[in-house]
Amino acid sequence: MKQRSDYIGILNGIRAYSILIVAGFHSWQQSWLQNLFPSNLLQFMGVRNFSLNWVPRTGYMFVDVMLLISGFCLFLPYARQMTDPLAPEPDNLRTFFKKRAARILPSYYLCLLLYLIFWVRPSDYANIKQYLQDIFAHLTFTQTFWPESYIGTKFPTALWTLGVEMQFYLVFPLLARVFRRFPLVCWAVLSVLAQVYIVLFAHLPQGNAESLRINQFPAFLGVYGNGMLCALFFCRLRIWREREWKQNRVLPLAALMLLLFNGAAIVCMLNDGLSRAAIIQRWQVDYRFLFSAMICVFILLLDAAPKGVQWLFSNRIAAFLSAVSYNFYIWHSTVLLKLKAWRIPYYPDAPEGAAAWPQSAGGEPWHFAWQVKYTVLFWACALLLAAFFTYLIEKPTAKQLLRKKKIIRT
Repeated sequence: MKQRSDYIGILNGIRAYSILIVAGFHSWQQSWLQNLFPSNLLQFMGVRNFSLNWVPRTGYMFVDVMLLISGFCLFLPYARQMTDPLAPEPDNLRTFFKKRAARILPSYYLCLLLYLIFWVRPSDYANIKQYLQDIFAHLTFTQTFWPESYIGTKFPTALWTLGVEMQFYLVFPLLARVFRRFPLVCWAVLSVLAQVYIVLFAHLPQGNAESLRINQFPAFLGVYGNGMLCALFFCRLRIWREREWKQNRVLPLAALMLLLFNGAAIVCMLNDGLSRAAIIQRWQVDYRFLFSAMICVFILLLDAAPKGVQWLFSNRIAAFLSAVSYNFYIWHSTVLLKLKAWRIPYYPDAPEGAAAWPQSAGGEPWHFAWQVKYTVLFWACALLLAAFFTYLIEKPTAKQLLRKKKIIRT
């Protein structure tokens, strides 16, 4: 299948793998499944204690990657025009919001509707005010405005991310125009505003962090700014490579070496946070800007790396996972919690005083088998459900909403 000239295949993998890692973190929270590989697996390479525990247990950091990719992709048309005056004009205001609505709203509101029909009841709340507030916050994408609709919600907890995204969409058209004229100044202002907000509102005494404030839109301004600046560097570096290094075989190899170094630095950073951070949420918000900047470097290096390395992120499996990733993200926590509530697979009753059951049942003869079955069932059911909602709801609805303009993808 012929791809569009502006298609960036590696973003499929980065988006898809980030969402899968976030889901892996949520899966680990419910199963505590880890240490599937022996610690001496890479002893022949000098690695004394091999472990991939950091992948699921630091998965919360990859929510930032999802938002970073959003900032990157939305600003990309502006970045292309900044580097090539003959590039197509970015969408006008009406088209921009129409595309965002067609992409986000159908699947999102269907999820809310199904929850209201089957699972969310006024009796689940302390009073009717909290029930109505939770519904209002989710209908208006303001989940992170109140703790009741963020921490205490009866809807899928992951939906707060979409609230942050929609808030970004509202300011993006104006922000993009300012960023196009003053990219470095605008990036610096966004970065400083994010850090000031974090220090003033997200930091608590004794090294703690306010769990609501760390995930409010202003705390992500630096992440979005990094994504937008990365899009500009991406376009400029592509033009530079085409002009100066098109036939050079050394550059891809050099990019690969730097990419491996960058990837190792990201792994070390995540492991360091996992092993040494006293308060995970404080470490998360304090290292958010640096982590997103390192992901930007990863994207730029990956685009210059050999084609075989890029294929790991741009193959058909990555494209499929990226296509269903939105609905996968919406529904994955529901699948996790419902399988557990319905005891699929079966697990015995919790003994008196047991907490976090059955994931805390380590040592029980049935425990490891339950962990594996539960995890496999989760991934299979969540991906099937995501494909169902993507290809039977999301894409047909978007096609109908955008049929006059024929602008399904951005």
